[in-house]
Amino acid sequence: MYIVVAGAGAGKTTSMAELVISRLKEITDNKIIYVITYTNAARDRIKEKVIENEGRIPKQLKIETIHSFLLKEVIYPFNHLVYGDLYKSASQIPLHPKPAFKAIKKKELRREHILHVEDVTKTAKHLLCGKNKDTAKIKHRRNNALKMLSRYLDSIYVDEAQDMDKDFLEVLTMLANYNINVNLIGDPKQDLRNRGAFRDIIAGDLSVDYKSENHRCPSLHVDFSNSFISKSEHQTSTKEEGTLRYLLESNSTIQEDIKCAKYDLAYIYQRNARFKTHREDVTKTEKQLSYELTVIARKASSVKQNNLNQVVYVLKKKTVKSIKRGIPTYKIFSGLEKELTLSLDKYDKGKIGSAVNAYHSALSSEPGILVGSIDAIKGLEGYNCLFIISTQLAPYLFKEVDDYNKMRNYLYVALTRSKRDLTMLLTTEVEKKYGHKYIHEQLNKLGIAELKT
Repeated sequence: MYIVVAGAGAGKTTSMAELVISRLKEITDNKIIYVITYTNAARDRIKEKVIENEGRIPKQLKIETIHSFLLKEVIYPFNHLVYGDLYKSASQIPLHPKPAFKAIKKKELRREHILHVEDVTKTAKHLLCGKNKDTAKIKHRRNNALKMLSRYLDSIYVDEAQDMDKDFLEVLTMLANYNINVNLIGDPKQDLRNRGAFRDIIAGDLSVDYKSENHRCPSLHVDFSNSFISKSEHQTSTKEEGTLRYLLESNSTIQEDIKCAKYDLAYIYQRNARFKTHREDVTKTEKQLSYELTVIARKASSVKQNNLNQVVYVLKKKTVKSIKRGIPTYKIFSGLEKELTLSLDKYDKGKIGSAVNAYHSALSSEPGILVGSIDAIKGLEGYNCLFIISTQLAPYLFKEVDDYNKMRNYLYVALTRSKRDLTMLLTTEVEKKYGHKYIHEQLNKLGIAELKT
């Protein structure tokens, strides 16, 4: 297993593309290389870099998200052969927060040969690494499945490896045991989920290649971000041009500045009353509503299988119209019962009601100015960036809290986005909590000047 630790601005995408192309030129047996990412945006960036270098995506190279890889190459072809459970598709529909209702929904999906995305990694781990109660027959089938994978898979490259969990690390370790080359490239300082699997493997016996250069940020930003991370992971930069300043929200016209696109990136840890990070995903809630309507439509004797989709389409259209008009949920239930000529039980009403509420929430407009969350802008960069500091991250900025945890990782990611100018905006909540005198003293101590407006 080849492991590279590369911090912010180290050119991870370029390095990975070069490694992959180099390996492709060495392959003589037509085996496939997989590059695995954790987001669609990261997948697309790597595709662009390969096309930039090669003019096209070579046919032996697959660039997919982790879920796509595990579903296409592991779960769909092999789960029914090893465990007898056939999965044909995966679902992203929102699940109920209560474990009992969540379990019922997942069981429903499995009956339809659908796997919820929440269980993809765990299912792949059980398939390739085993369960405690596996019989000798199942173990034999698993061994055959792994041998088949090794016949056509040459290498796997994992981008942003700090995002992987322990289940996926077990999957990769098993594949490596079957002579599939596994390459991990990531940065434990950007582990925003506190999963810790990448840091654990770095701390083990395997050789690790550290890349300390930061080609993105000015040295002023890099030196400042270094003060929040362990010495062994410090970065260097040769870029001199750049500014690092702070601003109090009460003394600013920040909402106007953001609206006028003064900043390439503006981001916050979590939304508050004035800054919103995104709108709810209407597409996802639409899928949830369609699924629940399909379940109850199947119960109706008046609905034939060959026109099920058409019936669900009409039901969804009418239901969405009712939601937008503010029709009470109990009247939506009555309308559905009339359309389908059936009575909804309490479970049906609970599931349809949950889907209706989710869709209504997705449609409601939130007040505030739209900015990015730190989660969403990880991997992005800009020449002029605004880091909005709320009460969750202020204790880490002021060094009141010394713990190395995911909150410190959020701070590091936020401080390493800018290619030139970085402004830190202290929100009114931070001003109220700490007072202007304390804020000025602490930031002056850290060598950060106030931006006068």
